[in-house]
Amino acid sequence: MTSFQWIAFAVLAIPFVITLVLTMRRTIARRVGLAWGLLWIAAAVLIARPELTAVIARALGIGRGTDLVLYVAILGMIFGFFTVYVRMRRIESDLTKIVRELAIRAADDPNDRQASGAPRPE
Repeated sequence: MTSFQWIAFAVLAIPFVITLVLTMRRTIARRVGLAWGLLWIAAAVLIARPELTAVIARALGIGRGTDLVLYVAILGMIFGFFTVYVRMRRIESDLTKIVRELAIRAADDPNDRQASGAPRPE
């Protein structure tokens, strides 16, 4: 085993343990924890057996295993960015609805100075 493999296993162990703890504490959903756990395990297996990437790449019609890893990483990042973008748009929309509702409530009740941010008379 190479020194890179030992270092990579140590590095991969950290997010794997964090994922395991977050899943057990129910901070993240089981399905999400399982997906991330499988990702960390797959990365460790492919680092331990780099020839597997070449075998899988050839089966998919890709010349080299490193090309396969690069393509999968790029597709994963694009999917991740798209997911974050969609989630951010949904949060912005929800925030706009909340602010709009608060503004309408403040406009409907002229005696409610707290909603408008003005100090209350003593």
